[in-house]
Amino acid sequence: MKKPFNAGIFAAVLSLLLVGCASGPAYQPVASQTESIDMDAFAPKVEAFVVLLDISSSMGEDYQDRPKVQIAQDLVASFNATVPPADFKAGLVTFGNGSGRCLGRGEGKGVYGLEAYQTADFASALGSIECAGGTTPMSEGVDATAQMLSGQSGPVAVIIVSDFQWVAARPVNRSVEALKAQHGENLCLHTVKVGDNTTGDALIASIANTPGCDSSVAAGDIASAGGMANYVTGVLLAPLEYEKHAVSATALFDFDKAVLKEQGKAELRNLAEYIKGKGITVADIDVIGHTDSMGSEEYNQDLSERRAMAVKEYLVSMGVDSAIIDVSGKGESEPVASNDTEEGRAQNRRVEIHVGTTRLKN
Repeated sequence: MKKPFNAGIFAAVLSLLLVGCASGPAYQPVASQTESIDMDAFAPKVEAFVVLLDISSSMGEDYQDRPKVQIAQDLVASFNATVPPADFKAGLVTFGNGSGRCLGRGEGKGVYGLEAYQTADFASALGSIECAGGTTPMSEGVDATAQMLSGQSGPVAVIIVSDFQWVAARPVNRSVEALKAQHGENLCLHTVKVGDNTTGDALIASIANTPGCDSSVAAGDIASAGGMANYVTGVLLAPLEYEKHAVSATALFDFDKAVLKEQGKAELRNLAEYIKGKGITVADIDVIGHTDSMGSEEYNQDLSERRAMAVKEYLVSMGVDSAIIDVSGKGESEPVASNDTEEGRAQNRRVEIHVGTTRLKN
């Protein structure tokens, strides 16, 4: 028997699909006041990140007197403005229907990247979204993300920003499992929930389920400058831990010279092998020259700088990346012992090599 037409259900569905129809220029996201991140203390822990943004019809509904999609766009804009300058690749993927009349079936598609991360280019792509409409094909968004990241072999982060409403959980879970299979332990998944609807909480729990890697937060939790800085740090960065290696200048150089002796080269060869083979990622190396107080301050400053540079050049010749080595000289300004005795002066004539490392997933 033919079922009667239910006008009420049809009207409700039509209303949902019409929410957020474009009626003017695209909304331009506004980044909130940001807090800078001190990159002397951190290093990237991922090679690439992708933001997966929900622009389906439910995101056009208001939450706290604003369309959820605008809340989400502003949040992603703040994320973008907070990410520190670093050697990331980045991408932006949307799912829904964010252009034209914003009606009907949504789709998952990349709108930026994957490419070398540029703050301005990412912001431009985010601002190109015209509206929020259509269905909620989150699984297609995950699939588009997988395709975007298919060439990446290192650590990656995927951040899903959504209200998690009207989402078909089963295909999403299948797509997430495929993405995890593609990247294994190199993948961390992060969810950001916009709004207070609880129907998608079980899906959130199934997506971000790897302790110590995945995360789930509410948009309001990271809306402040400090909250966003902490979030970016947790998702993209890892703290640097410095090991200090002090090498006697007597072992490295002849008196008053900045040319490495064979004994000094042997010590530095061992250090270079240690740096390259320890199984940790070295993100920063500081080479700092020091002298005793014999001679003028100007001469000692120059000698300390030349000796530090000689050490850097040798480490580079042994295969250590030149780009992560910083060189400085302190002259006689930072003694570790008294300069009144020969023994103390010998301790002060040194080169310190501070190796900044952060453990990353292999």
